[in-house]
Amino acid sequence: MELTEQSQTESRKSSSYRRGHFVGSESSQDGASQSQRTLSVAVYLADQNPHRDRSLGITSMTQSVMQQFASREDLKVRQIISRSSHRQSEPQFVTDRIPLRTDTTLGRLTVDRLHRWWCRPQVDLWYYPKGYLSAWGGGGVPNVGTMHDTIVQHYADHYPESRSRRAFQFWINQTKRSLASLDCVLTVSQNASEQLYRFAERYRIKMPPVRVTYEGSHWENCLNHWFDKQDYVVHMASRAPHKKTTSLLRCWQQIQSTGRDLPTLRLVGHLDEEAQALMAKLHAVELSGPMPIGQLQMTVGRARALLLSSEIEGFGLPALESYYAGTPVCFSRGTATEEVLAGDPARGGFELEHPDSLEQSLHWAFGLSEDDVRVSAQQMYQRFNCAKIADGIVDAFEQTVRGDLR
Repeated sequence: MELTEQSQTESRKSSSYRRGHFVGSESSQDGASQSQRTLSVAVYLADQNPHRDRSLGITSMTQSVMQQFASREDLKVRQIISRSSHRQSEPQFVTDRIPLRTDTTLGRLTVDRLHRWWCRPQVDLWYYPKGYLSAWGGGGVPNVGTMHDTIVQHYADHYPESRSRRAFQFWINQTKRSLASLDCVLTVSQNASEQLYRFAERYRIKMPPVRVTYEGSHWENCLNHWFDKQDYVVHMASRAPHKKTTSLLRCWQQIQSTGRDLPTLRLVGHLDEEAQALMAKLHAVELSGPMPIGQLQMTVGRARALLLSSEIEGFGLPALESYYAGTPVCFSRGTATEEVLAGDPARGGFELEHPDSLEQSLHWAFGLSEDDVRVSAQQMYQRFNCAKIADGIVDAFEQTVRGDLR
């Protein structure tokens, strides 16, 4: 049963998981070559519910990639959504809407398992931006997923009290199943690729081909704008243990206790009870809740630095976005953020265990000129602009359909 909001006007050929043949390809008149082939892709978005998900960065990545897909003549895209999930508004996409909500446990499990039965589009490939492939996936055409990190395993190892044992086992099994079942795994950094290989070795999983495609951001629209700087630094506060907001506040407290002059610390997000107690002991620290995107860009753009204290990242998207907004980044060393900020920006690294290193990082960031930051932002744009990221993803799609991946 297929529930389609926008009908397709073109006819399509039958199933195409055969080397060198895409749905919608046509032969030229002389038979010597083929016209530009159009790849038909179903993109599964029903498992993204940004109003309740922890992984908002994945939806941000999905938006930037899908916006690029909409401008391409070599792709025909169907988005598979639920009543509650994220959806793209571009008119180029055909939309199959499953009439269930996926922001509940039962609804999510049902739709994850049955969407391939519910929506049966004739496509060359299924793409899963969140990376999880159901046990009832498969079905004649290849499956590609973007797997961003192995943070679930990290939490099971380091923060076992944060979820039930049953929940950890479920999501670890989902990761194991997806790695073993996908025809191609895309990931967002070399650091994330290494995480996935370590996970596969741990569970003795034979890895499919892996392609590092990195990430882009729609914050590209900030590149030609310069915000007037104010005397504060900003941190995306979180209750999630791996974000290390509480550890950052402890470090800030130690520096303040020495009498050193620090700018105002603006926290955007939410604090746990321990972090709230710490904040009450600090001066010149402000807290605001999550912001609309325009306000957040202005808040980051006016800051003297963005503080990223996370201990594990797949990519470190806020670092890229901060430079696009004209603000240097101070970050915890040893994560994918260091890979994203290769070159001079990587000098902003620090260790939370050593307050002096955070001070040195801030001193470095405050000494940068507007031109220094702009040059770094342009260099990052050359590596991670959304069009380039989409090119890499589509190239992986094509290689997967042709069977050329190794």
